[in-house]
Amino acid sequence: MPAVTGDANCRAASAELTDGAQIHDLAWWKENGLATKSFPRTDWYLFPTLVARGLRFELPYQERLKRVGAELGRRLHEHDMRWWDKQLEEYQALPIWKDFAAPWVAAVTVAGGQPRDYPFWLLTARSMQYAWGGNVGMQLIKEVADNIAGHRGVIINTRTAESLGIGDGDAVEIATPQRAVRGRAVLRQGIRPDTLLLIGQFDHWATPFAKDFGVPSLNTLATMSLDLTDATGSGADIVRVKIAKTEEKAA
Repeated sequence: MPAVTGDANCRAASAELTDGAQIHDLAWWKENGLATKSFPRTDWYLFPTLVARGLRFELPYQERLKRVGAELGRRLHEHDMRWWDKQLEEYQALPIWKDFAAPWVAAVTVAGGQPRDYPFWLLTARSMQYAWGGNVGMQLIKEVADNIAGHRGVIINTRTAESLGIGDGDAVEIATPQRAVRGRAVLRQGIRPDTLLLIGQFDHWATPFAKDFGVPSLNTLATMSLDLTDATGSGADIVRVKIAKTEEKAA
C-alpha cells in the first residue's frame, strides 16, 4: 500500500487498540511489529462465570445428543421404521474413532467399481466471484474470475499430474463408476496429491453463456445415497474418482 495510506492505517489501529492513549506511526510498527492489550476471558468463555457462581450444567451436546437419539430411535421403532438405524449410532455421548473415508470407498463398490481404480478424493468449493451462482451467466464476472486460480478447470497436484502425464491446461476426464465429466487441468502445488478440486457453480447445461464454459462440477458426479447421509440428514461434497488425460475436446 502507499506509504501515506499505510501510515494512516497504523495510527488508526494503534489509537483504536489503546482508546486513543497511544498513536504509533508506520515506523513504530516496523520496529516493534506487534501491540497487545489485556482481554477478559469472560468476554469469550462462559465457563469461568459458571464456576465462580457454583452453577451446575450439563456438558454441551454430549448428554443431550445421546438422549435425543434414544428418544428418536424409540419413536421410529414403534412404527417399525428401521431405515435410520445406522444414523442412530451417531447419537453418542462421546465420539469414538471411526473410519470416515470408509463410506465413500464402499460407495464405489456399490456403484460397480473397484476402489483401487478410483484413488482420488474430489472436493468442491464456493467461488467468491460467483457467490452462490446467481451471476454465473454474466460475462463480466467470468472475466474477473478467470484471473483467479481454479476457475478454468479441475485443480490437481503438480507432481500427481506429472505422474499421470497431465500438463497444465490439458483436457482431462474425471469419472466415477457411473458418470464422467471433462474439463481442463489446473496444476497447483498447494493441494494434496490424492485430492482434486472443482468449483461448485459450473457444469450448466441450459444457462446462457455459462453452459459454454466447458468447466465441470462435482454435482454431476455425486449421487444421492442414504449410506452417505449422516445423523443430521446431511451429506458431504465428496466423491471418489479417477482422472486421466484425454485427447478429446474438453466439454
